[in-house]
Amino acid sequence: MGQRLADARAQEPDLLSELHEPDQDMASLLGLCRWMERYSPLVSPDAPDGVLLDVTGIPHLFGGEAALLNEMRERLAHYGFSTSISIAKTIGAAWGLARYARGGEVLEPLPIEALRIDGEAAKILRRLGLKTIGSLMGIPRSSLARRFRGERIHENVLTRLDEVLGVRDESLIPLNPPPTFVAHRALMEPLISTEGLESLLTGLVTLLCRDLEKQNQGALRLSLKLYRSEGSRSTLPAGLSSPSHDPAHIFRLLKPRLETIDAGFGIDAMTLEARETATVKSQQYGFMEDTSVADFDRLNDRVMNRHDAALEGRVAIESYVPERAEKKSYKRVQSPTLQPTKLRPLLILEAAEAASVIASVPDGPPMRFTWRKVTRRVLRSQGPERIAPEWWQLREGQQPRDYYVIEDDEGRRYWIYREGLYGETGEMQPKWFVHGLSA
Repeated sequence: MGQRLADARAQEPDLLSELHEPDQDMASLLGLCRWMERYSPLVSPDAPDGVLLDVTGIPHLFGGEAALLNEMRERLAHYGFSTSISIAKTIGAAWGLARYARGGEVLEPLPIEALRIDGEAAKILRRLGLKTIGSLMGIPRSSLARRFRGERIHENVLTRLDEVLGVRDESLIPLNPPPTFVAHRALMEPLISTEGLESLLTGLVTLLCRDLEKQNQGALRLSLKLYRSEGSRSTLPAGLSSPSHDPAHIFRLLKPRLETIDAGFGIDAMTLEARETATVKSQQYGFMEDTSVADFDRLNDRVMNRHDAALEGRVAIESYVPERAEKKSYKRVQSPTLQPTKLRPLLILEAAEAASVIASVPDGPPMRFTWRKVTRRVLRSQGPERIAPEWWQLREGQQPRDYYVIEDDEGRRYWIYREGLYGETGEMQPKWFVHGLSA
């Protein structure tokens, strides 16, 4: 490692070489880490060529530690990876055994480089005759501290030795934040059928909701991960507008998304994670219960997860100007008591659209109008309803409006207004706009 290419080729004329692309190497390593999440939610890259996993409490799901390691080796070998895998109680011990052990699972005979120390520290230790981890472990800790006091080796070697032995805690920083609640299932045979995947999802949802309910927590953000037998992975996110640990509701949210997945040669593992949770408010179900709130939230969840957009509510505001009389709201709030003096159309356009109008007299109701390039003949009209600008929010160019409810010869009703008044000084003539559609 680190030798010049020309020197290496002088020793080995048939040496193969490739351009070093560290960014692509790191991207590939991160991809492998995401694939390794099938074995643990706590996965961290160990650049340039390693992956660290915290599998505490997981091996029994695969039949034990030996079975877990064998499955990793077989799967990675199938994908073309040459691997050296080890499992230990500490990160340092697992790292050293994986990279330096030759068929053994003990630390003592490993070279001192297995402590993850730098080259300078390793050279000093070898000069002192300390060539293996066992030679360091044979010296009392206090003696080692006195022996290397004041030298750089003190921090580099003794800290690493303490981490390997578990005297000093060393935390693994996962690629993704660890979920508080997670349910995982690994299968002996891959599943392809929709019925089989739905059955597996039902079990995961039941387990996750059971754990959430025990802690009085509800899921707000979910992540369903499906691992294909050929090595790829699909992640299906889902969100909830209010915390829930209702298995039926969560399954109903995830089922449509599951139907969009191409199982390929089969799904052999599935994980359901609650990435974000919150306390569930206690609600007693029984006599005269009001389920409207919960029903609205569940409807919103289904719409949001099917179309990636939440339901948009509207709340009334104390204003008689139609476009300012309401605002968007994603929460249920108490609307003001102000009520319009006239009925409003069922549909008000986001922005009023210009129309060309012919009236019997200049300030009279429309007789014929052209809107969206279609000319319509008016049979009936009602109005006008005068809406003046709000003096406390008066802006330049604002004019009074005269609104009419009109009906064309095909029975369609429109809410149309004339902006401005005839006879006012100035050259600007009143303009017509279509603002809404009535039933």
